[in-house]
Amino acid sequence: MKGLVGRLLSSAILIGIVLATLFWSPLWIYACVIVWFVTAALYEFFTMARHRGILVHRPLSISLGVVFTGLVAWRSLVKPGLMSTPILGTDATFISWLWDIFWPATIVIVFIRQLTRENTFEALSGMATTLFGLAYIPALFSYFFYIRALDPHQGAWLVLFLIVVTKMGDAGAYLVGKTLGRHRLLPRISPRKTIEGLIGGIFASGASAVFAQPMLGRELSPAGCLLLGGFLGLIGQLGDMAESLIKRDCQVKDTGSLMPGLGGVLDVIDSLLFTAPLFYGILIYG
Repeated sequence: MKGLVGRLLSSAILIGIVLATLFWSPLWIYACVIVWFVTAALYEFFTMARHRGILVHRPLSISLGVVFTGLVAWRSLVKPGLMSTPILGTDATFISWLWDIFWPATIVIVFIRQLTRENTFEALSGMATTLFGLAYIPALFSYFFYIRALDPHQGAWLVLFLIVVTKMGDAGAYLVGKTLGRHRLLPRISPRKTIEGLIGGIFASGASAVFAQPMLGRELSPAGCLLLGGFLGLIGQLGDMAESLIKRDCQVKDTGSLMPGLGGVLDVIDSLLFTAPLFYGILIYG
């Protein structure tokens, strides 16, 4: 009961922050909130890596992630609103700039950091973990800028649709798994996750998408919403399992304790890291 109360309280606070950020705050507040989530999640990720015995330079790695997220935010925050961010065609120069400059420079910086160390112990694993962490958290979570940038008026509702569908899937998986779960899904990775919970999460996401259809700002049949939501729910559960794999390898239960009842920040956004790029792709090319 104590855990449930903490989970509900943390969820209520997060819901309030999301709504205030999306609908009652200027765009720079939205950018700051995204950067904060990235910073906190990176801190937890690299702390887990150090707990695992992987030598990473946490301040440098987090700073690189913040720079990347800030660059994407800067590209998106164009008055009078958020400008769309194409990834193909002649207007895709910023995406090209990121790939042509930021990532090569980051690789060089990470190498330089390793060259200044007193020994070469775990050099390769440290560099690989740093680059993976940057690709896993800032690069994927930055799609929240791209989604909001699609439409100055509808973008906030698209972000809310994604969060509602994904997190309702998490809640459905948790509740169904707790009450009806009998068959373990992948016990070697997460002993508490069940097949029943996975099915419940997919169904909860699909049903949520049907009710949240007006947020899309476009016509989509109930069957289409159910399919879209179920697909997002499935990918969201995959994102949750991916984070569980990392935690299992690092031998930690939660990535942190910042969110009572929910764990750490990375525990909260793990499913969104997978669904945000997918949802953006569906909106652009679907």
